Amino acid sequence: MDNGCTNIRISLLAAVVAFPFGVHPVPAAQLMAGAGREDITPPAGFRHWATNNATFDGVLSPLYARAMVLSDGTRKIVILQWDLVNTREDGVAKVRGLVSAAIGVPAGNILVNASHDHSAPCAPVPDERLVSVNEDEAVPAPSESINRQWVERLYAASVAAAKAADAALRPVTVEVSRALVPEWQYNRRPRRPDGTVTTIFEPKDPYTLPDGLRFGPMDPTVSILAFRDRERHSLVTLFSYPCHAVSVYSYSNAACGDWPGFAEDGVEAQVGGRAIFLQGCAGDLVPARRGIDAAREMGALIGTRVTAAAAGGLPVDVNRLEEASSRARLPWNAAQRSKTGTDYCLAEVQVFALGSVAIVALPGEPMIEIAMAIQGQSPYPHTLVLGYSNGGGTIYVGMPGELARGGYETTRDSAHGTDECGTILIDTAVSLLHEVAGRKNIP
Repeated sequence: MDNGCTNIRISLLAAVVAFPFGVHPVPAAQLMAGAGREDITPPAGFRHWATNNATFDGVLSPLYARAMVLSDGTRKIVILQWDLVNTREDGVAKVRGLVSAAIGVPAGNILVNASHDHSAPCAPVPDERLVSVNEDEAVPAPSESINRQWVERLYAASVAAAKAADAALRPVTVEVSRALVPEWQYNRRPRRPDGTVTTIFEPKDPYTLPDGLRFGPMDPTVSILAFRDRERHSLVTLFSYPCHAVSVYSYSNAACGDWPGFAEDGVEAQVGGRAIFLQGCAGDLVPARRGIDAAREMGALIGTRVTAAAAGGLPVDVNRLEEASSRARLPWNAAQRSKTGTDYCLAEVQVFALGSVAIVALPGEPMIEIAMAIQGQSPYPHTLVLGYSNGGGTIYVGMPGELARGGYETTRDSAHGTDECGTILIDTAVSLLHEVAGRKNIP
């Protein structure tokens, strides 16, 4: 008998045994991604919360709602980024409902992150007015109609960006990389010899400290996820760096995306596609220098380093997307218990995982040591920890003992929770990370 025919019969028999009639091999999951962007720049006459409600006096650069949709063929997740100072639970719930209805993704699979841009509006509140970041002073009545129109525009733009991202889905590869930008990060909570804090918002020299002060903890790492199509063209560059976006607002009352916007512009100019910045745990971290020129310089350097790091990224094998979330009970401080009539705040902690990469989303303004603690206990070798996501929580949150150190971030108007809140956020995030990791082997 001809050996070639024998080999063919054996191969066919092996195929029938492996895949009986009517059963077909399941193709490996194919990660797909798409991105969209819509303008949310406030109109003329819009009042700026950060300047005693004076109106914005122009536009230095546009503000955007950016969306990224990821799909593994079975499930989708959405990352929605706002060029705003914060997120609020009510506004997040509303936009999740709208996006969910528009593209058919579960509301719990949507992450909303704010860049913490102080040259941008606050997130919406239930009565569709805008208030100060501490929720104590409502915007005056004459501007309410303008505010209401802008709020509706924000929601519509968020939906449009998500729909555009969903429509643009295409097969991608993803690579993870890191860059270091120590020149531009400063912890505004330097510590005295006795361990207490003296707040220095804008240092004369960010690289030296007087009077025996010690530098507070910093993490000048930029974490980068580069999504490319089959031709290796850049589709989306996602990057995160923990640092307040406060360079511009004290020098100009114009709307501006601050350094994150300039960094996104730089990445897009250098590699193409869309760039999306996600704010990290920046509660105590600020730019080393401020001003419009400083914002441009900072953004340009970060954009250049993101581009360079992304060129040498490590491929990530993504078999499936995973999501988990939990409502953590964060105890209010005495002032907030009296104000709210409740004992705790229900604050969402959310985790997305793709292969060996995890993204943790925390509410409010966590300080950098919160992120470090989560990363140190994460089962994922690449863990991005975000603040300013999915709601305000108890606003500023630090590690146990941080309230006793004093400083701006620990006043009752800044920190609405007790000293336990940091530990609760860490424990909740780590538990979710292990839950998600336990569903499969991490590549």
